[in-house]
Formats: sequence, structure tokens, C-alpha cells
Amino acid sequence: MPQIDTRLVQTAVIGGRDSDQPVILPEEPHNLDEFRRQFGTDRFWCGTLLGGCGEKLMTKRYETKVCHFSHYPDRHGDRAMCHRTANGVDSADHLFIKVHVTRWLAHQGHAARAELRSLGHGPGDAVDFWLRATEQHLRFELHPEDYRSWRKAADSLGAKEGHIEWVFGPDGVITRDMVARQGYALRVRCETKGNDRRVLIGTATENRTVAWAPLEQCRMTSSGLVTPALEELRAEGIIREGGMRMDPLPGSLPLRGAEIVFAVDTETAPPATSPFAAPGRHLVSGFVKPSGSRIIRAHLSLPEKIPVPTEQYVYQLSGAVRLLITDPDEGNGSSWAVRADSLVQLNGLDAERTGLWRPSVALDEQLDTAPRSSPVRTETTPAEPIRSRAATVLRQALERVAREGITTTWHELARRTGLDLAHLPDPKRRDLLVAVDKPLSPDRPLLCVLIVASSGRPLPYLGTVLRLLGAAAPASEAALRRWSEAAIRKAHEAYGHKPAPVPTPSAASPTEAVADTKEATRHSDSVEASRQLVVIRARLREAGAVLLRSSGRRATRLAQAIAQGEAHARQYRDARRESRTLRSWLKASDPILNDLDRLIGRPITPLELASRPADSRNSAQQHSKAHGGAPNDSTAVGQGEHDRRIETARSVARISELFVTARIAGDLAEAVKLRQEAERISDHELTGEVRERLHRLRADMREWISTRESEQAHDAVPVEDSTEAAQLAAFAEARAEFEWLVQEIGATQEAGDRAAVETARRLAGPVYARRLSPTDREKYTPFMREVKAWCHERDPKKQVDPPLRKIRQLLAELGRTHETQSADELADTLDEIVRLRRQLAQPLPPAEDREVKRWRRRLKDHRPVERERSAPAETTAPRNASPQQTDGTADPRHADRLPIETIDKLATAAREILADAARSGGRLLTWRDLRLRMGGGLPHLRPDDQGELLVAVDRETPADEPLLSTLITSTDASLHWLYRHVRFSLGRERIPASELEAHWATEVLRLRQIWRYR
Repeated sequence: MPQIDTRLVQTAVIGGRDSDQPVILPEEPHNLDEFRRQFGTDRFWCGTLLGGCGEKLMTKRYETKVCHFSHYPDRHGDRAMCHRTANGVDSADHLFIKVHVTRWLAHQGHAARAELRSLGHGPGDAVDFWLRATEQHLRFELHPEDYRSWRKAADSLGAKEGHIEWVFGPDGVITRDMVARQGYALRVRCETKGNDRRVLIGTATENRTVAWAPLEQCRMTSSGLVTPALEELRAEGIIREGGMRMDPLPGSLPLRGAEIVFAVDTETAPPATSPFAAPGRHLVSGFVKPSGSRIIRAHLSLPEKIPVPTEQYVYQLSGAVRLLITDPDEGNGSSWAVRADSLVQLNGLDAERTGLWRPSVALDEQLDTAPRSSPVRTETTPAEPIRSRAATVLRQALERVAREGITTTWHELARRTGLDLAHLPDPKRRDLLVAVDKPLSPDRPLLCVLIVASSGRPLPYLGTVLRLLGAAAPASEAALRRWSEAAIRKAHEAYGHKPAPVPTPSAASPTEAVADTKEATRHSDSVEASRQLVVIRARLREAGAVLLRSSGRRATRLAQAIAQGEAHARQYRDARRESRTLRSWLKASDPILNDLDRLIGRPITPLELASRPADSRNSAQQHSKAHGGAPNDSTAVGQGEHDRRIETARSVARISELFVTARIAGDLAEAVKLRQEAERISDHELTGEVRERLHRLRADMREWISTRESEQAHDAVPVEDSTEAAQLAAFAEARAEFEWLVQEIGATQEAGDRAAVETARRLAGPVYARRLSPTDREKYTPFMREVKAWCHERDPKKQVDPPLRKIRQLLAELGRTHETQSADELADTLDEIVRLRRQLAQPLPPAEDREVKRWRRRLKDHRPVERERSAPAETTAPRNASPQQTDGTADPRHADRLPIETIDKLATAAREILADAARSGGRLLTWRDLRLRMGGGLPHLRPDDQGELLVAVDRETPADEPLLSTLITSTDASLHWLYRHVRFSLGRERIPASELEAHWATEVLRLRQIWRYR
């Protein structure tokens, strides 16, 4: 059985079997026809320079698959034997490079000799060019060799020819070696352009994308081939002059910086010249100790922006750590160094464990072993450590708090010290407290215990502070609270509140007992007053936010309450100096807080809530008994619903109070718990005011928790990973925003509000698609699909009656085609609307009814006009004559029409364009596409002129063929509304409106089949 040649050969040569003139066969049939007209049909060879057999090739044209070259079968009908391996469009790139580079060099005045080289793969492995005048050698290496073979060939050619300019095809180890030697490497690739291959030269550099430029934009100079990008790199100082004669820059291997420590060697100076020197970095001599290895003397390359390490510390390498190593010199081995981006200073214990550092011991004086007659015991106090400015200011403020005998919060300390402590994240607050109380001494009380949460409880991270200070932290929360109270009393006593000696019961005097009682009362009043001040300031901030949304009498009363509360808060500083004044200040705080709560709009207080339901029930029972009956079921149900609403309102008030406390204390964990509890509250059990308050509380919670999570994510990541920290923070913020939208969607779905669900879904769409992390996006994908399906099922458009939908479609069609419709067609459409109207279950909506009446009036006015136009005198008038009415006035509808001569000229050009579109596959065109293809020769036409133009285009089209104007479509690639008018004007068969779109699609397919072979 004869075997057909199925190889898709895309390239060949012309002129003979050993020719070096390549050609590419077009893949499209219409392009192949032009190719045959240009080159003929029997001039193509499977060239030997392509690795082919040298036999003739024929062109094969296909409509449904790619056109290609094919071998002629032998006399038995079998396919010819050919061992050619490369058949694609790039299989002749070496010949195209030879042709184009030779022509390019000639245009620059260089006489070059070109030669193809085989490096073991085929005749197109490399292309060499020798420039006789400048004695330069230019090699395009298209198929890479292994590194050792290339180095051997490069050294041999360099010794023989002198300067060699290398241009490589694909990227590989050889191009990276060139970048290491001279700062850049040249590459080459080809792109198809018609029947030719365009040569592009690329400039590859370290950590940059390859900059490609056409060969025509490059220059051949005495220093080599110069691209536009290469000139910019030379201006920036990135290029190393010398090319292949330069030693390559050091290579690098990754290391684990966490397992390497470093100490400075003060006795060895860094080398003046070193292959490891780089701009923006400096070398430091020292000792390097990898984990589990011995200490090695080495050089460390560090950025200039970090502080220079000193011999007083031991450092751990951080950031991107790599081992730099050079090629071995003749007679010498390789040299190496360690590169790091940052250093981490080790503490004393860790530094001593490395063996690179020991604490200094004063042994300069000679020891005296003689006994001393009277040794004097002196008390020494621990030296004060060097603290940061913030720690020093904070310690001084806490000492004043201890002398006053009170406790404080972070917000109060921020006001006292002027530092931004209120917005400081918990990890930084913890480190600041450690610096305040360090070093720990049994003779000195801890000051960190004086800072409490707004609720009066110890800070949630107090145990961590104690462990960092080296103190034993209590195991349970209750034990920590008892220990904290004792530590607070100890701090107060140490800074000015010395307790009286504890007397025995028999020796205790009444005066001393009264003094002790007063002191204990003063301390409890101070603690309670500090707590009350925190609550008052929180209420004032919330009242200020409510004042912005208030108006009228409520705004006036709220402004007065805010002024009264601020004045009362300012009196706290003077009131705390005396117990009697402090107690008076506490008593005056309650009315102020009550006024603020009432004006802010808080729910009923717990005390009122505890009493009101019972009173309501009793009154209901008494009312029922007065009417001679027991309470009915409806009353009981209503009372139960009322109780649930009151209980829910009380929960909202409690969560709001606790969230204010957690926000002031910076307690993120507590805030998260409160947010979860607030999200579980159903909106249906609340009144309008309480529901608004709950929504505002949820929004405040989400915003604050998202901010705190972002801060903690940023603090938990090292400095060099700031980009990743910012990304994590962005993901956390997006997740919080999306979770809020999920909650809103769920609440509105329960209420059945489709419009609100659709709005929330549209808001969630960009967050889901662009801002969520991949993990979160995968997690919420099923949810987004369910919401979309929920909205789709409840789409009101799908609930419209089919007859009403059809009426709306007909009215819309009338609006688009009324200028080209005849009176009879308009009457048929209105009759169809009347028939559909009888099928409606409900009356026609007012908007559609008005439209139908308007079209009936237009039909009534349209029929006499058409009868006048159909008169013989009017039909014989030429179209391009000046349109005049019988009374001599111009018809305004024809005032701007184009003359018939202009229409005919435009139709000739338009017909050629539509015929070309039909030949090339029948591509659909809009009026804008047609205008662009005519090069601006087609003006913007009125609808009447558009119809006349299409009629003129198809005036000579045979009656049994589709119209060329079928290719004109609307902007959405659908049937153009003028299509029916053109068919009617040319006397074609009338197609019913219901079948018009299917008929048009069939005509488009027929048109493509007919014009495909023309």
C-alpha cells in the first residue's frame, strides 16, 4: 500500500539542493496562493544545508489544516526516504541569520565572509562571520555545547583570531558565564514576518529581563556588536570592559545563615583589592563558625547600609547568606568569602556558647593572699543599665504612679509621657516593660505591675514579662491576680507609702487601726477612680462620634454632657490628692455616665432590665384579671418576644462595654471572642436603633481587629521579610473585609432581600478575585457559587410572563427599525402585540401600554404619507434630485442625504472590502471596521444612507447567492437591523421575523463556502 508523506515541512531552499536561500511556506491557503504566484510551484528543495535529503518538494494546499511542503513520492507511490529532523519554521534560522547579518554588515561598510559550522548536531549549529578589515570574528552559536567544549573552543579561537564576539541562541550556563565575565551576554532569535524570518538581538544581564531589539537597530563597532540596551548599560557602569579576557565574577552557593556565627578579627585588615569587592558592600575580616564545625578565618561581605560590626559582640548571619567562590588561578587554589545581607547580635549567654567570646574578668591587679585583720563589708547596688529613651521616660512615669499610690493604663501613660503608647502593639509593649524593670533585683519592686487593663485585671502578657525578666510567674490566672495585688502594694510602699509596723493584737492602739483602715480605703478608692476615668474617657469618645450624626435638641444636650464629662475628667488630677475629694469625684461620676449613656442611645441598663419584665408581666396579669379572665396565649407570646428583645439588647450593651475595655487594654484575643459573640446575635430580635448600634459595633470590631492582626503579623516577621509581612497584612485585611461581607450576605439572605444580597455580592466580587490569598479564595469559592445561584433563582427578570417578554422585544425592535419599516410591517407588528396581549394573565404595564398607543398614532400618520409616496409622479422622480414637497418646501428628512453618485462610489469600495473578508473566512464587520478598512473614505452615514449603500453593494449579486452585506453586523456581532431592509429592497424572499436570525446565520455560512475558492 502506498505511504503518504505526513511530515509537516515548513521550510525549504530555492535554486538547488545545496542552496542557502531559505523560504517559509505560509500556513493559510489564501497566503499560499500568493506564495505560489511569487515563487512558482516547482522551485523548492529539501536542502542539504537544512539537514535534508536534497530532493525536490511540492506545496500542498489545505482548507481545513495547515499548508506545508511535501516530498514527491517515488515511482512506486511510496514516500521518499529523508532523515531530516528539523521541519518547523525555525529549522532554517541559521540560513536566515546568514543572509540578514551579511546584508546588515554590508550596509555598515564591512566586507564579511560567512560560513556555517556544525558542532555535532547539524549544519546549522553555528554561523561564523570574519570581518577582514577589522580582523574581528562574530559567531552566532544556535545550538549550545557543553561548557568544557565551549571553553576549549573559545580559548582556541581567542588565541588564533583575537577578539571574538559571541551571540548565543537559547539561554544556558554559557550565557551566565558570559554575564559573570563581562556583565552581559548577547542572544539571538528569529520571528516570522510574512515569508521571511526577522532577526532580533537580545541583551541579557543579571537580574533583568532580556532586552530585544531588531538587528537593524544594532551597530558593529571596533569593540564588537552594540545593541541599544548595551549603550545604556555602559552609561550605568554595569559593563566590564575586556570581554572574555576578564576573569568571571565569583559564583555563589546558598548557605543557612541561622547556623553560622561571626566575630570580628581586629588583627587582620581586609584586603585592599579583592575579587569579592562589589559596589555598595564592604569586606570585614573575622572568624566564621558553622554549626557543628570548627572556627575558620574568613572574609565577610556586608552591605554598607548596616552598622560595621565590632569585636565586642558575636553575630549570627541573617538574610540571604551565600558562599562566594572564584575560579582557581594558575598555581593557586580558589578563594572564597561569605556574603550576608544582615547580622543579628547574640546575647551574652549565646555568644559565650559559640566559643568566640567570653565575658571580661578584671585580673589586672595581683592577688593578695595575706589575711585581712578587719574586713569591711560594703553594700553594693546594681549598676543601672543603659535604657532607651522610651523605657527611661516610661520608668519615670511609673515611679510617679507608684508614689501616688494608684495604678494606670496604657492610655493614661500615653497622656502622661507624651509617647504613642496607646497604639503600640502588645509585643512592643511587652519588650518595653522588660526594659523598664531590667535587671531584676530582690531589693527593687517591679513597676510593670502598676499597668493594668481597663477592667482592673493584670495585663494578659504579664506572665510573659515576668519570665523574660527571669522571675517565677504564677501558674494560674487567679494566682497571678493575687500576686499582682501584692506586687502593687509592694511598689506603693517602696515609693513613699511605708507601712506602719504590724502590731500584735494586744499592743495595737485604736488610732493605729484607724490609720491602717484609712490607708486601705484610700488605695481602693484610687484603683476605682482610675478605672472610672478610663470608662468616662471611652464614653466621651463615643459621644463625640454620635454628636457628628445628631441634630436638634439631642445634639445640644449631647454637647452639654460632653463638656460636663471633659471638665469632670480634668478634675481627676486634683481630686486624687485627698481621699475625701476622690470619693466625692467618684460619686459625681455616676450621673455623668448615666447622662452620656442615655444620650448616646444605649439599651436599657441591666438593673432596669431586671425589673421591667416582671413589672410588665404583673401589669399584664392585673389587666387580664380586671377583665375577668386569665392571660391569653397571644399576650404570653408577645411578652416572650419582648423579653427576648430586651435580653438581646442587654447582650449588645454588655458586648459593647467589654469591647471598649478590650480595645483600651489592647487585648486582641478578648476582642476576637466578643466579635464572634456579636456575630451570633440575630438582627430580627432587635429594634431599629439597637440593630443600627449592633451593626456599628460589628464594623468597629472588624476594623480594630484587622488593624491589630496586621500589626502583629508585621512584628512577627523579620526586617528583611517586610515585603512578605506587608503581603500577609494585606491578606488579613482582605479576609476581615470579606468575612464581614459574608455575614451581611447571610443576614440579607435570611430576610429574603435579593437586591441587598446582589449589592453585597458585587462588593465581595473584587475582594474575592483580587485581594484574598489563594487559600482563602479556595475556601470561599463554594460560597460565592451558592450566592450566585441564589440570586439567579430569584432574578425578577426570569419571573416575567413569556407573552410580556415577547411584547417588550417587539417594542424594542420597533424602536430600532422604525425608519426602515413600511406601514404594513408596522401594522403586522402591532397586530402581533394585540394577540400576545390577550394571553397576559394581568393587564399590560403602563409603560408598555403607552408605547403601544404611541406606535398606533404613528401608524395612523404613516399610512397617508406612504400613499402619497406611492403616487406615479413621486416614483418617477430621481433619488438625487432635490427632495421637494408639492408646495415647494424641502422635506427635512432628506435634507442631509448623500447624492446617488457618492453612494455608488462608496459602494464600489465597500464591495471590494466585503469580498476580501468573504475570501479570508467570512469575518463579520461592523460599520466601524468597514470605515477603518476604507482608510477614512467612508463618512458617518445616516441610517437611510447606510441602507442605500448596502443595497448598492449587492445590486449585482446573483439572486441565488447570499448577499455580501450579510457580513455587516451590529457591535455585538449579531444580525444588523438593516439586513431585512436590504433584502426587501433587492426583491429577495421575505423571511418571518421569528426565523430571520437563523436564516441570517445560514447565509453567513453559505457566503463563506462560496467565496472561499474565488
